[in-house]
Amino acid sequence: MGINLLIVDTDIGFRQSLCRHLVTAPFQVFESEGRWGLKKLIKKHNIDVVLLSLSQLREDGLALLKRIKRFRPQVEVILINGTGQLSLSIEGMKLGAFDDILVPFDLNRLMARIKDAHQRKQEKAGRSIFEQYQDAMTAAAFAEAGEPDMALEMLEKKAASAQECKGPKEE
Repeated sequence: MGINLLIVDTDIGFRQSLCRHLVTAPFQVFESEGRWGLKKLIKKHNIDVVLLSLSQLREDGLALLKRIKRFRPQVEVILINGTGQLSLSIEGMKLGAFDDILVPFDLNRLMARIKDAHQRKQEKAGRSIFEQYQDAMTAAAFAEAGEPDMALEMLEKKAASAQECKGPKEE
């Protein structure tokens, strides 16, 4: 099964270069320069993972992240950002981004993170919204109580136990 990947970046050269490198199995790659047509692309092609560049979009990119998560909360978003804008990455993670990758990045690492994001999307699809909400609220309570490590550990255990319930992966 392929991964439907959407690259959102206003820099057409970077976007097309990245697209050329990622148009390999198991990726089906689509492109967008910004918000125009984004909702339509996500719906029409059943997008699994979005690579959202914050380099030029900045706060508009965060607005796009909010829109994506509101329209299709199951879609995983990986932020692409420069080291000079780490506050945008932090805010994006708070808004529900799966991960952030800093430019320059290793293409193999990016492909691995895309596959991880897709796996997470599939795992979330197998759990009810209520169960996901309970886990998130419990983790948030730990984090607010000054125990962020405990929150991460709890979420990692939940993810591991969900994987065990599905049995071994077939290759």
